[in-house]
Amino acid sequence: MANEYLGNGLKILSSSLFKSFEGKPMSHASNILELSNGDILAVWYAGTYETSPDEAILMSRLKKNSKNWEEPKVLVDTPGKADGNPVLFEGNGKVYLFYVTIEGGGLPENVGSNYPEAIKTGTSIKGGWDTCPIKYKISTDFGETFGEERIFRKEWGWMIRNKLLRLSNGEVLFPMYDEVNWKAIFGLSKDLKAWEFTGYITTPKGCIQPAVVELEEGHLLCFLRTRDGFIYRTESYDYGRSWDRSEPTTLKNPNSGIDLIKLKDGKLVVVFNDSFDKRTPLNIGLSEDNGKNWKIWDLETGEGEYSYPSVIQSGNGLIHLVYTYRRETIRHLVLSIE
Repeated sequence: MANEYLGNGLKILSSSLFKSFEGKPMSHASNILELSNGDILAVWYAGTYETSPDEAILMSRLKKNSKNWEEPKVLVDTPGKADGNPVLFEGNGKVYLFYVTIEGGGLPENVGSNYPEAIKTGTSIKGGWDTCPIKYKISTDFGETFGEERIFRKEWGWMIRNKLLRLSNGEVLFPMYDEVNWKAIFGLSKDLKAWEFTGYITTPKGCIQPAVVELEEGHLLCFLRTRDGFIYRTESYDYGRSWDRSEPTTLKNPNSGIDLIKLKDGKLVVVFNDSFDKRTPLNIGLSEDNGKNWKIWDLETGEGEYSYPSVIQSGNGLIHLVYTYRRETIRHLVLSIE
């Protein structure tokens, strides 16, 4: 897959699979971040199956100028409870690890081991991700070690998935969602301590896992994972304090995770599953008109699940993408777009 030219200026420069962690055959929901020191961190959760009591949060590091990821290590492993959906952010000279823990007992193995099929009915599954508080830990040494567990939001029901965004006014926007009522929520903060919550956006059948970019100063674009068959979009013109009514895009969505970034040249990149009902193929799209029209390429076309992308543009202009690979491990791609 390395050095594979996909056409129209898109090239895969390298491809690697993370080593599976012993005793945890399922991996999912990765998140990637480039640090100010040039290292790149990837986090995800792994366990026997999704929501299993042994589900833990792992991290690997790609040191600056290195070609090989370090061995994964456990960052969070709450005894007898599933930890999940880790999200990394660097701010105020610290690295933050946000995550959730299932307090409601999790799901039986026959449901959790094939979760994508279980949610196709369009109904929420109770007792799993809807019973999570949001937690976090802080590192002052670029993620080498993390401090004690802290509570971000104790009440069950809210969840996290996509990256935080530093806005042009200096505030931080935290994309969140309500797993109980299927609505998108946005946290806004100046200091990562006091938060204001806005949005509460929905779609006809419900949405979660918002992904946000800032198109211009104060003008934000959000893409939404939905149960409506398509990715929906909404926009804000006041730094995320109010949002337009959500509308469907032309991009398909099989009720699966998406990610969206703005490149340094202003173009947008989206990674998603171009399907109404399967988490394959996995696709990458490029837009030159703020997400109205897209050039789309295939990244994965095989049977199985290729999902939950997390994408960044690194300081050298390359695109780094991590995603779930067949629920067995996490794949990392480095791409260039000319």
